[in-house]
Amino acid sequence: MRDVIYSICPPEYILFDIDSTLFNTYGQQEGEAFNYHYQSHGYHPLLCYDGLTGDLLKAELRDGTMYCSNGAAEFMEPLLKEYRERFPEMLVALRSDSGFASPDLYNVCEKYNCKYTIRLKINKTLTTLASAKDESLYRATRFN
Repeated sequence: MRDVIYSICPPEYILFDIDSTLFNTYGQQEGEAFNYHYQSHGYHPLLCYDGLTGDLLKAELRDGTMYCSNGAAEFMEPLLKEYRERFPEMLVALRSDSGFASPDLYNVCEKYNCKYTIRLKINKTLTTLASAKDESLYRATRFN
């Protein structure tokens, strides 16, 4: 289906939006499990949308115990490879929430020249670095 759409109107750039969600289950379906984040039973699939159109590009059903970033790099690599081969000069970018902040995903994005924006959870190191930067900016603007 993407081939048909792209033959009519090729994209200028692509923005992959990767996420996971909970599909609730009722009963004893194979692979369903309790997910502590959602406090519910179900599956925890990986999803990748076109961030500009909202079209679903790829989905992978996973059991409910999987952490959101588990397997994200392997999930995204074929899609990144496909777009890089089909559109070698096109800007390709990926965005996601902090659950996908993993070196494996960063590495696969860099391997396929994909820009990425992935939120990081607040932590002591980031707070210290931000405070130091704020202090140096304050000094630079106050005395210059």
